[in-house]
Amino acid sequence: DTCRGSTSWAGDFGIVRAIPKSTPPAMGRKRDAWRSVGAVLGAGFAIGIFVASSMNQRLANFTLTCNLIILMLFFLATGTMTLQGMYSSMNGPILLTMVGAFPLGEAIQAVGLDMWAGETLISLFAPLGAFGSFLAIYFVSASLSNLISNIAVIAMVAPVSVQMAASQGVSLRAMVVCTSLASAAVFTFPIGHQTNLMV
Repeated sequence: DTCRGSTSWAGDFGIVRAIPKSTPPAMGRKRDAWRSVGAVLGAGFAIGIFVASSMNQRLANFTLTCNLIILMLFFLATGTMTLQGMYSSMNGPILLTMVGAFPLGEAIQAVGLDMWAGETLISLFAPLGAFGSFLAIYFVSASLSNLISNIAVIAMVAPVSVQMAASQGVSLRAMVVCTSLASAAVFTFPIGHQTNLMV
């Protein structure tokens, strides 16, 4: 009893019973350290090649998507991740929402809905000038984020933001940043979070 919980106890005894649906931690062994180093270097290489591709035309085919797919294959080959681990880390409904949002964004541009929505929002918030445009985009983006994911909101509202920036003569970068921040600002609404409803 005197050595229970001490370092000698931990050195002489261990848990040997298998825990259902669990795997031993991939750490502490030499090969695990090499995998960690490989993961960090691989991620840095993928991002570095993508940045270099914007400066060198010969690397133009190395898009971020292409680099990340190669990185995932590298993780699988080295045992850093397993196929089952990759599948379990993905959220199917969220992925489907994101994939469906991009064609919807293109459709909004194709039918001219972005121009109509941009002009309507500008006319509604005209008395406030350029500030009104930012306020309108913020309100629309944050409102939609209560219903769908923020990435889907960006894909759908971005064409409207671009149209409003061109019409009002404001900075496109500022309008895009406003859209991005507003799509993640769902917490500013009373129904955005459980604690908001409690208050």
